[in-house]
Amino acid sequence: MEPLKALLQFQNEDSLNVLLVHGIYLSNSISDLLFFDQSDLKIEMAGKEFLNKLTELEKELGSKVKSIRVVFFSGFRQSSFDQFAEANKVDRVIIPYELEFDWSHKKSMDILPFLHKSKITKQLVAWDNNHYSSKSNQTYVTALV
Repeated sequence: MEPLKALLQFQNEDSLNVLLVHGIYLSNSISDLLFFDQSDLKIEMAGKEFLNKLTELEKELGSKVKSIRVVFFSGFRQSSFDQFAEANKVDRVIIPYELEFDWSHKKSMDILPFLHKSKITKQLVAWDNNHYSSKSNQTYVTALV
């Protein structure tokens, strides 16, 4: 949570919309898809405490952030990812370079290949002793702004 807070505090723009994105595999079952609820999956994967902290962070940052949302991407093609990014008005991908992909959930899907091929501006960020620094044109994964 602290790295996200530091990152957002150092952005020049005001009123950012932040998406925290995780790739997931969805079931092919029609009944599973009909009853799929992202909020249940958010609680299962992120936990209520993390989601509550995001809400608190959003309030704390005030006008710096319009919203912080956790969303899931479930496509299998680059065109699906590009449409997902366009629909969510993503103009930049922020990627903590220390972050390693978390395969701990059975539905998790690596979206790095989509990010690599995307034409969206990428910003690699690093935190060293709680100090913010950035490098561009390298990718790993996860906040879309």
